[in-house]
Amino acid sequence: MKPFYHILTGALFAFLFFLIFKISLIYAVILFFSSFLFDFDHYLYYLFTKKDLSLKRASNWFLEYEKKARKLSFKEKNKYKSPVVIFHGIEFWIPLFFLSLYFQFFFFIFLGFSLHLILDFMDLSNQNCPLLSKISQIYVYVTNKNKKSFKNI
Repeated sequence: MKPFYHILTGALFAFLFFLIFKISLIYAVILFFSSFLFDFDHYLYYLFTKKDLSLKRASNWFLEYEKKARKLSFKEKNKYKSPVVIFHGIEFWIPLFFLSLYFQFFFFIFLGFSLHLILDFMDLSNQNCPLLSKISQIYVYVTNKNKKSFKNI
């Protein structure tokens, strides 16, 4: 999902929490930022695979990849490697959940992150993509073996 939609939805979600549940402004801001800043792992993926620091080229590269990937069938998409984006899986979500049980600060990060993943799941479903790519990054890493590199798309 494009960052704009995460930002827009995160702003609306944080604003509603602020109004309805009377959370503090700082928690609303944390909720807002955590609804989209987890996509930083996409940049990290680009940085390590392309050895390029340019945020603009990273964004363009992922947009181009997404455009090409949207044209492929579900079966065709499964032939290609999925990017391993470290913040987009249960391996990150579970520790965040446990931290949120003890620290209110982390609860709002957990809420924003959960919103982010729900939006990603909805987007993947609309694209006819395998949802497992956002459930476990260990699974993605393991199943990427013997698949074509997505630079070939």
